[in-house]
Amino acid sequence: MGYTEEVRREGGVIYRIANEEHGEAVTRLLSASFLHEPMGRALGATVEDWARFVSYFNHECMTNGLSVIAVPEQEPGSLAGALISRDFKKPFPPGFPDELPRFAPSIDALVSLDSQYEALRPGLKRGEAMDLWMMGVEPGSRFARHGIASALFQASVDVARHNGFQRCVAECTGHFSQRCAIKAGFCEIARVVYKDYRFQGRPVFAAIPEPHTTFAILERVLDPAA
Repeated sequence: MGYTEEVRREGGVIYRIANEEHGEAVTRLLSASFLHEPMGRALGATVEDWARFVSYFNHECMTNGLSVIAVPEQEPGSLAGALISRDFKKPFPPGFPDELPRFAPSIDALVSLDSQYEALRPGLKRGEAMDLWMMGVEPGSRFARHGIASALFQASVDVARHNGFQRCVAECTGHFSQRCAIKAGFCEIARVVYKDYRFQGRPVFAAIPEPHTTFAILERVLDPAA
């Protein structure tokens, strides 16, 4: 049984389960936040591209009881951040990623990374691993750099445990999201090095600047008694 509302609160922010009424706001926030995502920037992805990307997962992640939003206590109508999650073993929705050719190199790298992970976790089944799929904090706002990203990771771990998952995974494309995951108790399992990666023979991510050097999948094994 999932949470019905609040997961945790800290620093004047309430972390609660997302639902359908939050869908548009979450899409706007994630699209704006991912405009700065290293792989997307290398591919020239626009806010509109990201909005379309998020739209494939919006209904699922707003109704599965696994996604978390950050809402300021004093501004309940504002959205400070969001982390949408899904079952790691659930197939991609219809049309994804084939209808998003701009993201083909990113998805290719993602599939490679997930395959490396699954090779190390043979027999992984639905309901066992929750994928912290996309996370963002309202960019350029007073909410940035106040620990909201780290708190979203921690709240999502709470949600995963509450829903009976045995582990959480996060595919992190940037240095800062990787750091947040590690702070939340995740360990790196596999990585793709940007300067070495080739898509159809092309070094599409070689120009991504430091500190973003790898696309990594990280995992936290959950203690059900915690």
